[in-house]
Order: sequence, then C-alpha cells, then structure tokens
Amino acid sequence: MDSVEASFARTPYLIPGDTATVSRFMSVRQKAETSRDKSLAVQARIAAESEELFEPYTRAIRSRIVSESNRIEGYDWSYSEVNEVVVTYRELLDAPLGSLMRAVRQDPRVYQALGLYKAHEIADEWAKSSSRPREFEIRALHDLITSGEEYAGRYKQAENSIGGTSLRTASPWDVPLKMQELCDWWQESAVDPALESTIVHAWLTHIHPFDDGNGRMARILANMALARNGFPPLLVQSQVDRGQYYDALAASDEGDILPLYDLFVAILNRTVRLMAKPDYVRDIIQDRLLTSSKARHELWLTQLNEFISHLDGELERAGWSTLPQGKPDLTSFALLEERNADGNSWCLKVIDPSGISQWLIWYGFNSDKMCDLSGGATQFPSLFFSVRETSPERIHPYRHVEYGGTFPDEIVLRPLERKPVFWRSRYELDELEMTQAARLVAEALIS
Repeated sequence: MDSVEASFARTPYLIPGDTATVSRFMSVRQKAETSRDKSLAVQARIAAESEELFEPYTRAIRSRIVSESNRIEGYDWSYSEVNEVVVTYRELLDAPLGSLMRAVRQDPRVYQALGLYKAHEIADEWAKSSSRPREFEIRALHDLITSGEEYAGRYKQAENSIGGTSLRTASPWDVPLKMQELCDWWQESAVDPALESTIVHAWLTHIHPFDDGNGRMARILANMALARNGFPPLLVQSQVDRGQYYDALAASDEGDILPLYDLFVAILNRTVRLMAKPDYVRDIIQDRLLTSSKARHELWLTQLNEFISHLDGELERAGWSTLPQGKPDLTSFALLEERNADGNSWCLKVIDPSGISQWLIWYGFNSDKMCDLSGGATQFPSLFFSVRETSPERIHPYRHVEYGGTFPDEIVLRPLERKPVFWRSRYELDELEMTQAARLVAEALIS
C-alpha cells in the first residue's frame, strides 16, 4: 500500500485503501507495464525496418493525433485534411515560430491544424531530451495552439467551466499557484509513466487554466509524458472514446483517477496491438490500414444507425431517452472482428424519465456463447448491456449483467439478412427483425 500512496503524493488524487480498490489499481498498473514492454519491442522493430519511411510515418501518426484532438473539441478535421495541410506548409513548419504564426494567422481554420501540429512537434522534441515542461513553457505551447486569440498564452481572467458539468474549476487568482504545483510535481515525478500521463491530463483539465484550449493542451502534455518513456501515442478517438473519456474525466474531477487511468491504458493497448501488425508502417502512411474490413464496417454502421433510431422511438414513447456515446471506427471494428477486447467502447446511455442514466449499451466482441450458438464468430460486433452501478469500489459506473428470460444478454446486427438481429438470452438464440428487436430491448430495459 505504501507504493500506491506514494504514487499520489502531492497530487489532488488518492484512491481508497481497501483491498479491492488497491487490487484494481495494481492490475491497471501491470497492464500499463506490459503495454510499455510491447511498445518498446514493436517500435524497435519499426525503427529497424522503416528508417527511410520515418518522416512520412511520423507525419501520419501526428496528423491522426491532431485530427482526433480537434474533433473532440468540435473542429471538423479529417486525418487526410491535416496531412495535406502539413505537407503544403512544411517549409513554414520548419521555419521560426514567428514566421508560421504570421503566415497563417489570417486563416483560422488552417491554423487549427498547423498550430496544434507544431505544438506536438515541439512537445515530441522535449520528450526526446527527457525534459518536462515548466510552467511558462506550457503557456508558450498554449500561445502556439491558440495564436491570434486574445487569451493565447494567458491564464484566464474570469471564472470558466467544463462543458456539461457543474464543477467549479480553479479561480483565476489561484491558477498560477495551482499550475506551479502541477509543474513542481511533474518535474520530480517517478511514478508509472501511464499514471503520470493520466495525472497530468486530469490535473490540468481540473484547473482549467485557460479560457479555451485546455483539452488540447492536456492531450499534448499526456502524450509528452508517454513519449518520454517509450509508450506509443495516446490517440483518444473522438468517434470511439468520447463518451467514456468524458465520464472518466468527470470522475477524476471528483478525485477518482482510476477510470481515466484504466481508459488510457486500454487506448495504449489498442494502439500497440495495431503497431504489431505486419506492414503497419506502410499501411498507415498510405492510409490503407484495415481496408479489408472497410466494406463490412460501412454496412454495419448503416444497420447500427437504423437500430438506434428504432430504439430511440420505442424509449421516447415511455418517457425514456438515449445519450449517444460513440461508434467504433474502422480500427476498433477490426479489433472486435478479431475478438479483441481492445476494440470495446461505449454506445449509448439509457436515461430514465427523471434524467438518471440507468443503463449502458456497449460494443464488444462476440461472446463464446454467441459463437457456440451461431456456429462461429459473426464478423460483426456484439452489443451488451450494463446496469448503473453505485458501489464506490468499482472502476466503472456500470456493471455487466446477464438476466436471461426476456432480457437481451447480447445482440448482433447482421447486414443484408432478412432477420438481421441475433438475440441471445443465456443459451437461447433467436433471429429477429429490426423493429421487433428494438421494441423488445426497450421493454426489457424499462422493466
């Protein structure tokens, strides 16, 4: 227990000392260490095989990070758009910072990509030298990603808030001291790098020191903490991870860091799994990674959207509603096809008439029971159901259940089938039409 307590010394975070919670923390830390070991081995192989491809590979990875980080904040940038802008303005990116800022400041949309890309470049250089940023350097990075705005590089002058929550962030007059405390801790930190990354990210977003750009800054710093220690990039995907990411951040704002730590390690494991694939470097440069799954993914998404639409209608009639959490992108979809839990993510929260989230519907791979009953893996993900969990001893706020009877323990949407829904309840499997399945799911969750 001493080592666990030491991990959180001088931070705003602490985990309960009960045996179950400490065991969960140690389990996540072990996963982080395993992820790092795999990452070091895979990156050594990539470096040996692909020296001539280093620049386009680095650009491809960084462009994906910038695209997803901007999308989380509501800026619509695809990977290919970021990559194209970076290639177009490569000379400016290599020039002194002042030249970059002056040249593209008049085009705010282009700067959304280039400013954040350059900030990640600088952070990566700092990581290579094993240095950690000081307080004034964090403000300089913020100045870079928000150049041209009145608040660029300046701490907030008035109270602000984290969207979607009632949480009070640090008062403007407290921000310099709070940021110095964060930087002082970071300079001396010797904790597991994945935990270090999690704490830095959570701490900065909790302080919320800037009027805007806090999330992008937090993800830059989290990636810097990881890059210093041989981890792959932390690619929080806007389409896949958004719901779970925001839930975990909300828990961290209440002092519970475990859900965010667990999520970050799961994201890192997902990335390492992809990096281990043959021809990964060339595939990601040419944007052809997982193209064999693309057609199935597109068909399945169409089916998923139709099912969610029917389910929404059924729930609305009873005064219930849903809150979308995300959809698997091609990467996560392919992992679920392989029955790999690194592709798991959240689908919907189901909200009762009083506004309480009672259920979570989530994406996972076909269970052994589904494979046995259906004659093999279906090539399409499963939807599972977890009930709201109020126990303070759990990492996640929902608990997976299998009730049997008329309750759907697992469903699979199968495009191009006359009855496209596999409905599993314990060891019974039925094939249902879409509208019938949506009605029965709604009735089961409400009752």
